Amino acid sequence: MLKEMVEALKKQSVQKVHVSYEATNKLVSAFSHLRFREDSEWLNVREWLGNVVKHSLNDEVIHSIQGFKSDDEQCALIIRGLPVDSHLCATPYNGYVPPSKIPLAIAIHIGIYQLAGIEPVSYQNENKGLLFRHVVPALNALNEKSSHGSTFTFGHHVDNPDLPLACEPVTERSGCPEFLSLMALRSDLKVRSNFILLDDLIAQLSHGVVNELCQPNYRINRPDSFGQSRSSRLPVLIIGEDGTMLCRYDKENTTPLTESAAAALVMLEAQLQNELLKQLVVYQPGDLLIIKNQRLLHSREGFKSRSDGADRWLVRMFGMSSLERIVPALPEYKHIGKD
Repeated sequence: MLKEMVEALKKQSVQKVHVSYEATNKLVSAFSHLRFREDSEWLNVREWLGNVVKHSLNDEVIHSIQGFKSDDEQCALIIRGLPVDSHLCATPYNGYVPPSKIPLAIAIHIGIYQLAGIEPVSYQNENKGLLFRHVVPALNALNEKSSHGSTFTFGHHVDNPDLPLACEPVTERSGCPEFLSLMALRSDLKVRSNFILLDDLIAQLSHGVVNELCQPNYRINRPDSFGQSRSSRLPVLIIGEDGTMLCRYDKENTTPLTESAAAALVMLEAQLQNELLKQLVVYQPGDLLIIKNQRLLHSREGFKSRSDGADRWLVRMFGMSSLERIVPALPEYKHIGKD
């Protein structure tokens, strides 16, 4: 019975759509020649990018993208079959490639955000303020439990969890990203990612455990992707005004500060190992996954990097419903937030 209930929830909360052969050809024809080098140049043409994406895709895919942001029942959207740049360079183990080298990936990513009504954002001290982070097995970080590590499992987490969640006030620091997307340029079919929908997770916890997780009795450390360390005392869960539950749990960066907080965290982490709740994803080139970052926890299994230039390569971008949740780090770059 439990398995049937979980499967029913999954069908309601995750959508998969496929891009046609004709659509891929249109996108390649429109975007392959673009050679902008700076993030701001790409953002200056995002309205055009969105229109091209809209006029290339079929009605089903367009409807799914446009409805994702406002659909409370949808926490993840997987778009499969998007075109990938030809003649890719070697997997960038240093974590950077100029946007002009992968114009299809950049243009499609920004175009889909525009179609969805999502604002692309980045953070001043995370990923050097760049919009796109290259999720690759960095040669100097293989043993880290982070997006640039590979050897060990990267535990379930919400990205940038120390920043204010959507129902918390924004003052000096920008809000936690509401959306996160990953596009696969190269894949490794032996590497599985998975995500767990927050509502499914909460349904398996007692009221007492949930209440304890809502208390500010946890130390949340800033992830390694930031250039500076920071630690904040915060709750793991927050209940918004509309009753929607939001989460900032990060396996690698959450420490309980009381005995009752520790006990609640043990119960939470036990359910994160519940195979019935996990939804597995094995990325293939051209897959683009968009998730609601504060409503879902994601993880990646460990794997061995071959370091041969052809390792797994994903491109990540953050998004917000509105730039009102971003405190600009610089007046001329409204999308780069103070953190």
